[in-house]
Amino acid sequence: MPIPYEYVLLASTIINVIGTAPALLNEGARKYSWVAPLISMLILLITPNTYLLTYVSFIVVIGILGIVTLMRLNSPIRGADYMLVAIMIIATVLALYTSNLALILLSLMLVSAPTYLLILMGDPNVSIEVGIKYVVNMIIATVLFFVGAVIISSGPSLVTYIIGFSLLLLGLSLEVGAAPMHEWVPDVFTAGNPIPISIIASIAKIAPFIVAVKVILTTMGSIPPYYLAYIVGAFATISMFLGNIGALTSRENARTLAYSSIANMGYVMAALAAAIMGYALHSMITLGLALVGLITQLFMNAAGKMGFFNSVYSKGNNAVSTWLISLAFIGTPPLLGFWSKLYIILALVYGNLVWLAVLLVINSVISVPYYIRLARDLGTGWKRGLAEGLIITFTIIVLSTTIPPTWLIHPIMNLTNYLTLRL
Repeated sequence: MPIPYEYVLLASTIINVIGTAPALLNEGARKYSWVAPLISMLILLITPNTYLLTYVSFIVVIGILGIVTLMRLNSPIRGADYMLVAIMIIATVLALYTSNLALILLSLMLVSAPTYLLILMGDPNVSIEVGIKYVVNMIIATVLFFVGAVIISSGPSLVTYIIGFSLLLLGLSLEVGAAPMHEWVPDVFTAGNPIPISIIASIAKIAPFIVAVKVILTTMGSIPPYYLAYIVGAFATISMFLGNIGALTSRENARTLAYSSIANMGYVMAALAAAIMGYALHSMITLGLALVGLITQLFMNAAGKMGFFNSVYSKGNNAVSTWLISLAFIGTPPLLGFWSKLYIILALVYGNLVWLAVLLVINSVISVPYYIRLARDLGTGWKRGLAEGLIITFTIIVLSTTIPPTWLIHPIMNLTNYLTLRL
């Protein structure tokens, strides 16, 4: 008899919090403060089915790499930072697993709140002004998202639903740094320390989209899908163009990565638009393709951004890795970024959003010059130790789809069973 997953999540949380306490209270135990968060994340692999296991496995791997990344920083909150990353991972898994509206909104808050401490306390030299700017924007994002979710969950009229939907979408865009709510991203990503920024640019982007997908698909009812899909498509278009053009005109690597993140969130927004059309039109093919594109693009963004920001912190890494990660972001086959964009494009075509698919392809072409520039600037040579080990690991992740990734795609398509809530 399988263990109820609620117990797994509870056990993981207890081990993470209680197990980290000795490291916070005893200076000598701090060098072992990574143990409890690591165990708590590994416990999450006890999943009720193989479909959820694929999603959870990647999240856990990214979480472990996030903890290893934080080891490079002489943090004044050593131990607490590892615990915060583990909380974000547990909440990201909860976001997909739960069908309770209150819990799924709680998962969003549990992913967002730890980043406040990471940006403010992870580096004593970080600009207080930038830290406060980030925290204020995230609080506003959470409020907008929660208000929008409550409005559309209350069964309103078409006009009221669109108002609530717009608030939710504004909150989501502000949370993940998608245009036109992107204003905080370039300043924070450029001024902040690359190590905590690598966590914010990767792990923190996944749960908000999962929560948005579940809330929107559950509450749509008889609302015409064209209204909603076109609104999301407009956000996606603005984010793709503004992000890619901003990256082209930036010269600092961290600022280029900030605008690259804005563009990548535009690609994920396009997948969200396709998912809305697929669900409303009862096209499981469109919905499945959109879900694969959405999750794999989030995976690509997580692995690639953590790799690049680690490289920025190292002032460069080996050229092979930086070039492969850049090519993956461009969408070169058979790297991970190719498959994510391919499935988003297929979902848009099946969902009668061909115009958005064309714009996505155009933006992928626009991105080529600045990713080549990043590869050249950051490919300065082989480093020793942890820095090189991390960048090689992220390179292996983007190379993992060299073999046709049915092992990744089929389980993700079957996650459609987890996309509804009980209201």
